[in-house]
Amino acid sequence: MSCISDYIANDITNDCDNLSITGVESDLVLVPHKDFDKTSSALNAMNRMLLDDLVLKAGSTGYKIEGIRQRNIYKAEFVPSEETLSKFKHMVGFAIMTPTPENRLEASKLSKDESYLAVVRRRYKGLGGKSEFIVLGYDAGIYVTVNTEASNENEGAIMIEMASRDSSLEYDMVRNLFEGTTEATQLAFDNKFAEAAA
Repeated sequence: MSCISDYIANDITNDCDNLSITGVESDLVLVPHKDFDKTSSALNAMNRMLLDDLVLKAGSTGYKIEGIRQRNIYKAEFVPSEETLSKFKHMVGFAIMTPTPENRLEASKLSKDESYLAVVRRRYKGLGGKSEFIVLGYDAGIYVTVNTEASNENEGAIMIEMASRDSSLEYDMVRNLFEGTTEATQLAFDNKFAEAAA
């Protein structure tokens, strides 16, 4: 059964004209997992690691987390298991550099035990731009694991980290998002994947 055990079926090659680079573009978008319409979203028929369309439920929107330089980060790591399925842990981190009462309220709400999906725009674009946007938390979502603030650290910013829970890891690595063209994907990201009310 390929969902439990699988074998590699193609060569993994390097393209010297499209080698990976570090970092993300400044902003990311968070979507409450309850507003993500997984049924209407489309995985590529030839490659489940490529999401052709990210769809939210009617009347829903994502929320932009503004970043400064390289303060927003993401990470994914393989978590092997001999007892259950081996899976992946997805993580994002960001700094709230303006700790106003309004931003503090949203940071507090974010930490109330709900799951989110994150869309991150990488500096690495890849051939045709297909590798620029990635999605974390597609299956089970990510949760706030760290919410800290210290007057003598990180310039007094509120530091947030979100990650998969150990009890509900992701089946796959992070997925790429490419909605037909780079421009269409960028527009959807800029519009925070908002869906009009029905």
